[in-house]
Amino acid sequence: MITTHLENQLEQVVKELIANGYDEFWCCEQGNFDWLARTTMHRLKKENPNITLCYICAYNPNHYSKIKQQFLEERYELIYPPIAAKGPQKFAISQRNKYIAESADVIVCYITHKSGGSYQAVRQAQQKQKLIINLAKTHFS
Repeated sequence: MITTHLENQLEQVVKELIANGYDEFWCCEQGNFDWLARTTMHRLKKENPNITLCYICAYNPNHYSKIKQQFLEERYELIYPPIAAKGPQKFAISQRNKYIAESADVIVCYITHKSGGSYQAVRQAQQKQKLIINLAKTHFS
């Protein structure tokens, strides 16, 4: 299997978190890093069956097709943040990100720009004094 430097970094960080007692990991689906995180977490779940993978929905799970909903339910514990239910759907992703920023203990991310929804969520998490691990700061390729 070919792995990239970023995949290796992410895997190492997650293994360290597991070694330090973290056992619940949240995933999303909006970007390339989210995809990388999900695939890495599924691989690590095979090695660490006691960890829980959660999918933080931006939309009510019923919003998804039955096939996608079944796919998600087979692989994740689905979390639908109450804050995401408020307001128009066009703000659902930013509301989901706000929920993550406020509720997660640790944020592992890949942020390269000082703009965008992920950047705003990380800023919110920093204001809450959450541990932020930005792999972009250590990734060189």
